[in-house]
Amino acid sequence: MTPNKAIVDSRYDCVPERVSVGRTGVTDRHVDDREGDERRMVLALPDGTQVRLDRDLRIGQSSKNDVTVRDPRISREHCAIELLGRRVILRDLDSTNGTFVNGTRVSSAELLPGALIALGTTRLHVFEEGADAEDAILGESQAVKTMKREIAKLAPARLPVLIHGETGSGKELVALALHRLSGRRGGFVPLNCGSIARELVESELFGHERGAFTGAQTRRQGVFEEAHGGTLFLDEVGELPLALQTRLLRVLETGVVRPVGSSREVAVDVRVVAATHVDLKAAVVDGRFRQDLYYRLVSAVIATPPLRARREDVALLARRFLDELSSEGRGCRLSDAALAKLSAHDWPGNVRELRNVLRRAAVLGGPVIGPEDLALDVAPARFDHEVVRIDRPYLEIEKEILRRAIQRARGSRRAAAHALQIPKSTLCDKAKRYGLDYDEEEVA
Repeated sequence: MTPNKAIVDSRYDCVPERVSVGRTGVTDRHVDDREGDERRMVLALPDGTQVRLDRDLRIGQSSKNDVTVRDPRISREHCAIELLGRRVILRDLDSTNGTFVNGTRVSSAELLPGALIALGTTRLHVFEEGADAEDAILGESQAVKTMKREIAKLAPARLPVLIHGETGSGKELVALALHRLSGRRGGFVPLNCGSIARELVESELFGHERGAFTGAQTRRQGVFEEAHGGTLFLDEVGELPLALQTRLLRVLETGVVRPVGSSREVAVDVRVVAATHVDLKAAVVDGRFRQDLYYRLVSAVIATPPLRARREDVALLARRFLDELSSEGRGCRLSDAALAKLSAHDWPGNVRELRNVLRRAAVLGGPVIGPEDLALDVAPARFDHEVVRIDRPYLEIEKEILRRAIQRARGSRRAAAHALQIPKSTLCDKAKRYGLDYDEEEVA
């Protein structure tokens, strides 16, 4: 039988309205002579199409692959998915930029439901066939159950959603669940606003025309056009520059985007889900985030609970992560004392920290992980980069406070003075005395 074939375009090329598939189509049913109780999984592509993992597949840029991904950052033949009995194995095919599963670069790994595969800028998600979208969010605690109910209620709405939570608490999984339950036909397009060079953010969001700036050799779609008909996930939205916050607000209000260097406007049907780990209210007060955009984004809010607020889920998560590690040849289990130590920890890095701690223990420890194998962060659970040490002369402390206030206000004297609750003239005098830089061209 002819294998299923799919084509996925990344945002570095023109994106079709849907993934094109081979004659059999990705929804075809096939006779499966393997054992009936086997877990069956599907691979969710960026445009929402699902490919059933019931056969071997190759993924890469070349059209000869079973799944063709048009992303310049992946190789022509990037990776392969192979069936080994009841196991589904992902193998990297000596790709240039690597294959990542759940944030870790792998040469081979067993795929389990909920796995996130990253190839270049493209993300593929693995789900158990017929499972609810929220099943990728592991947890039986009351906090997680409450969050899942909120997701189910908000998913069908067209409202923007703001996901607030600490780093590593699973905000992208919540955004993906909102998309999968929304019924929207388009794809799920993620963009981390904090990981892009400031001069490229506008192009990433809205696209650009050929010749719009140095290096713009071809026309390029932005993520809004790529996500047409689907969901755009703006992670770390609080990192957007103020000028682009204005443009983002306009897109949310009008539903049209204008690529850089273009006079035309493009209508888009996009549901925006944003996420942040910072206090946007404080950012509004500090002048770092627009108040009107803030109120537009907080039409609906979902808070991801930190791991320390759902300690009863630690054992469940640990078992899942150890299952993942066993597929890499690092089979091991936790002793009762080790599990007790994990459950008592505050987890400042949340679920991501738990996964990394177990990975290290599996590599360096024995078949049974004991408490002595667990290297836990002993820093305070809520480490604050804004804390100023006071074991110094007063003038040094004052200079540091002013420097940080001006930095947070992006050079604005008015915003920095407002945050410190001092007159702007006082701030200017002190800044000059300490040789601190600020925006000289700011309107008085």
